[in-house]
Amino acid sequence: MSYMDKLLLGLVLICSLHSFGQEYEFGKISKEELLEQSYPLDSAANAAVLYKSKKIRYKYDKEQGFVLITEVHKRIKLYNKNGFDYATEEMFLFDSNGVKEKMLGLTGKTYSISGDDIVETKLKKEGVFKVADSDYINKVSFTMPAIKEGSIIEFKYKILSPFSRSIDRLLLQYDIPIKKIKISLAIPEYYNFRKRTSGFLPINIKESSDRQSDLFLGNSIDYNVTKYQIDSENVPAFKKEPYSGNYKNYISTLSFELQSTQFPYSSITNYGTTWGAIARGAFKDSRFGGAMKNNKYFKDDIDQLVSEISNPLEKTKLIYEYVKDKITWNNRNALIPRKSMKKVYQEGIGNAAEINLMLIAMLKYAKINVKPILVTTNDKPLSMFPTIQGLDYVLARVRINDDILFLDATDKYGEPNVLPNRVVHGLGRLIAESGNSEMIFFRPSKISKKQNILMCEMGSDGNVRGRQRIKHTFYEAHDFRIKNTLKKEEEQRKRIGDLYSLQNISEYKISNLKDIGKPVVESFAFETSDEVEVIDDELFFSPLLFLRNRENIFKSNERLYPVDLGYGVSKSYSVNIKIPEGYEIIEKPDDMGLKLSDDIGSFMFRMKVVGNTIQISVKETLNVPLVMEQYYTELKTFYDLLIQKESDQIVLKKI
Repeated sequence: MSYMDKLLLGLVLICSLHSFGQEYEFGKISKEELLEQSYPLDSAANAAVLYKSKKIRYKYDKEQGFVLITEVHKRIKLYNKNGFDYATEEMFLFDSNGVKEKMLGLTGKTYSISGDDIVETKLKKEGVFKVADSDYINKVSFTMPAIKEGSIIEFKYKILSPFSRSIDRLLLQYDIPIKKIKISLAIPEYYNFRKRTSGFLPINIKESSDRQSDLFLGNSIDYNVTKYQIDSENVPAFKKEPYSGNYKNYISTLSFELQSTQFPYSSITNYGTTWGAIARGAFKDSRFGGAMKNNKYFKDDIDQLVSEISNPLEKTKLIYEYVKDKITWNNRNALIPRKSMKKVYQEGIGNAAEINLMLIAMLKYAKINVKPILVTTNDKPLSMFPTIQGLDYVLARVRINDDILFLDATDKYGEPNVLPNRVVHGLGRLIAESGNSEMIFFRPSKISKKQNILMCEMGSDGNVRGRQRIKHTFYEAHDFRIKNTLKKEEEQRKRIGDLYSLQNISEYKISNLKDIGKPVVESFAFETSDEVEVIDDELFFSPLLFLRNRENIFKSNERLYPVDLGYGVSKSYSVNIKIPEGYEIIEKPDDMGLKLSDDIGSFMFRMKVVGNTIQISVKETLNVPLVMEQYYTELKTFYDLLIQKESDQIVLKKI
């Protein structure tokens, strides 16, 4: 190795050691940090975590036993306005029957440059908010004050948790880069955890042991403590891609699953569970299993509703629609009812567990073969092992002969086997009282369709006028209803105009919007002068006009996780263009067909001329709801070719 090579290596090592040894003392901010215009290793980052420290340890309390203490210190640089969202922090504190997690010692400051001075603005108490996020979770949130481009925010706090058996999943990566992160855990020998990692980054965990003393039942006891330490630098941002589903399923994390405990003077207690144990426990729980058996409060109403109906499918649909109409979801995911089922029935509002357990109870009463499904929605990362903490929702599954129906009565726009996105992108576990269970994937095998029919006439001046009809089916119709049912006609016209960049929309009509189960059909008249380029005596335009795909949303060269569409979809376009009199076609695109491997998808482009009318038929199909990452490059190329073909020009020349 040359002298220069050795010198460079030495400088690198010195810089690395200095960086790892650098202490981030709260309140000590440098002008260099504040003046930094962009993150050196990712100039596109809108914000970056300059430092995060998380220390987790146990402390014995004579009244509560072991208490879990988590200390957090975080410093974030906000490079521009698009990074301002990272000035808001949220913590979720568990609350069960009056036993609560508590946050203590919250301190925060915003730092900015004014001239040559560093200006500090403290976080005040009135800027901290606490609300009930769900039946057992309180959310504490705050937004740092006086932020502007270039500001640095910093805060620290401590959480005391009596729920010592549960260590929250540790995020080792964010969707913004991290300059330095330090994670430390100290776990007494009385807790036997199994650790699991996820994500695509290498995780270097240093493990060591130490001795600690505590007073236990009046006696001083020495015990072993296992220590885990993670020190990482320059952690790249997790890149959110289109159709990522819940990106927290793919981000780098460290999780701890409790297997057993054994305290002094006590025998071992096992906590490593199975889905069978969870299923049996759920049915034995009076709040869960009892809710499915209690039928006194609705018997008379259900008797009146279905007493003369013998067909089980008709009974099922009547009861399902009855619950949907009678009870309104309060937007809270839940696995367990919070209130009495009778009270929910009387008040007409409830959480996900209350509504769907009530549906199950009614179906059972009507002699329908129904079972509950425990669900991890898209709001929670999927757990890699059986745990009740990884579940947050309940559904009903009905079997009638060979037909299977999934029902969710929280969704006013739902129908059998058409579920809300929070469920479709999640995962379920069908359970039986015997303890049997089965994993359930909710992504449908049936294709949803969006059909476009466009009839138009082109003038020699390039002006195009005509009508379009759009038909949405299955999940396309469901998602359309969720987004647009409450919009007025003027809002609908604006939506169409924004979607297709059209200025003149008229005669807008929509049908079946409130007829759940039927396709939603839209139609409107339009006029545009923006789709045809006129050069001398020639007209240039794309075959699909304003319907064409203009940009490939898949931009990254590689992808490490699946493309989660939720459901397969087929988009078809039938376009008829009447050309001006006295013009002929001198150039047109060739027909083309594309197919993806393993029947994942296809594309078809066909064009023909009948008299003075151009007829174009295009069909884009993705047959699967989930495209695995190994097909990503092919999928990206597929859309590149598709967009190129839809952008090919038709040229008309005046005769």
